[in-house]
Amino acid sequence: MKQFSIFSIVAALLLAGCNAQNVPNAGTSGDASTQKPDVGADIPAEKRAFVRNVHVVPGAGEVALKVDDKLAVPAADFGNASPFVAVEEGKKQIVAIGAGNTKVAGPMPVTLDAGEDLSVIVSGVPGDVALLPFKHKNGGPVADKAKVAFLHAAKNLPAVDVFINGKRYRGGVNYGVATDYRELGPGRHTMQIRYVESLPVVKVTPIPTPTMAPVQGDPLAEIPPPSTPAPIVVKPRRSVTLTQQLDLQAGKVYSVIVFYDAQKLPKLRLLEDFFAAELK
Repeated sequence: MKQFSIFSIVAALLLAGCNAQNVPNAGTSGDASTQKPDVGADIPAEKRAFVRNVHVVPGAGEVALKVDDKLAVPAADFGNASPFVAVEEGKKQIVAIGAGNTKVAGPMPVTLDAGEDLSVIVSGVPGDVALLPFKHKNGGPVADKAKVAFLHAAKNLPAVDVFINGKRYRGGVNYGVATDYRELGPGRHTMQIRYVESLPVVKVTPIPTPTMAPVQGDPLAEIPPPSTPAPIVVKPRRSVTLTQQLDLQAGKVYSVIVFYDAQKLPKLRLLEDFFAAELK
């Protein structure tokens, strides 16, 4: 299996079942980020795509998603995700909104096919927020297995290598990229991401080169000044490993996402991918 960009379009998921969720429309009054959205119960099953909101912007408060200027995806707080909800297939414009119905990021254009499920990663820091579309390609849950994918949503973090249970799973995963899903048995597993971090540049001034003494017996000879070499620029680097324990259940699908926490440090988080009933 190979990596795929979360900016690329991937094949639609197979549908299995037809149990629509039914959450009433909350109307237009109040703070849009805390309203209950219309999750598309009136959309015919054969025209439904599914969207969720993954919020990893520290200090941004709760964030919800509008699809074509209509509140469609529930609010999530920092480090968490909403369930998947149904929207109608087709070309869409997605906007992230926060308190007071203020725009956090977007619009982001996306085309959804019937049966596709899309995670919109609200990523970055206040004032510099990006929406990253991740179209899942998981084929649905497996009865006796769990599935896990990794998503890179930390903008200033370099490419990372992903290890599962000590074995390299994917290398060179860049910001804005997700891995495919890995099937694992239920129980405890360990995911690690490793990357090389550049530290602040250091300038080292070498010791001046000693000069030769004047010729013995020549009192007029001058001692030349010592030779001072140019400073040496040192670019130190260090290897960093982040570890996430995975307690997985059979028949469930998960994502591990890397993002920056409120202290601007990289952090891993295990999220269950709560698919709508149609996707199960």
